[in-house]
Amino acid sequence: MSVYRASVVSLFAALVVLGAVGQAQGEVPSIAPAQLYEQQQQPDPPLVIDVRSVEEFRAGHLPGAMNIPHTQIAQRLDEIPRDRAVALYCMIGPRARLGEKALLDAGRTKLLHLEGGLAAWKEAGLPVEREAAP
Repeated sequence: MSVYRASVVSLFAALVVLGAVGQAQGEVPSIAPAQLYEQQQQPDPPLVIDVRSVEEFRAGHLPGAMNIPHTQIAQRLDEIPRDRAVALYCMIGPRARLGEKALLDAGRTKLLHLEGGLAAWKEAGLPVEREAAP
């Protein structure tokens, strides 16, 4: 086996191990924007939660999304069904991870992370809803 091929195989093996470690530590699996959009069109779609601020949510969010800022997830668990998959997102990802951690800490397991957040959703040309300020 060539040195190059051995390096590629070793790198791939390391990435697989790191991925398994991330899952073992409770990392929520990611879903691509197009996949989530497709799931939203099916019966029993995931509940989509936008974890950004109310102002950011009003400026534009995924169709049908519910707004629970990441700082409020732990206090609003009763609004999130236990028996339904939940997809969380923010603008690019970090705040969604904080919301996911709060749900994982509460024993929730049916979670998805929107890969790239709202930015990736928009980049994919998928629909965005806006709300007028009250």
